[in-house]
Amino acid sequence: MSVKFDEEKTEAYHWRMNTEARIKQLETDDLTHKVDLTYLKANCATKADIAKLEGEFGKFQAEMKAQLAEAKASIIQWSVTAIFIAQLLPALLKIFLPG
Repeated sequence: MSVKFDEEKTEAYHWRMNTEARIKQLETDDLTHKVDLTYLKANCATKADIAKLEGEFGKFQAEMKAQLAEAKASIIQWSVTAIFIAQLLPALLKIFLPG
């Protein structure tokens, strides 16, 4: 039995009328949440999995830094050599080629 309090609109007290339907919906939602939680527990990473991945990523990151440093050194070496030869070549050509 529903009683209209003061001058409430129908929408304001309508929820009191169908509590059985609301409870049934809540039970369905609860079941859905339990299924979702079970799926997440079965298929998601644990703290140990994440720690293992962080360790592997740390190794990968160290290897990439080493390779990047090697690449930078190689580029600098080739650039300096190219500039040195470009500056030295005209003087060598004047010395060895009569002119």
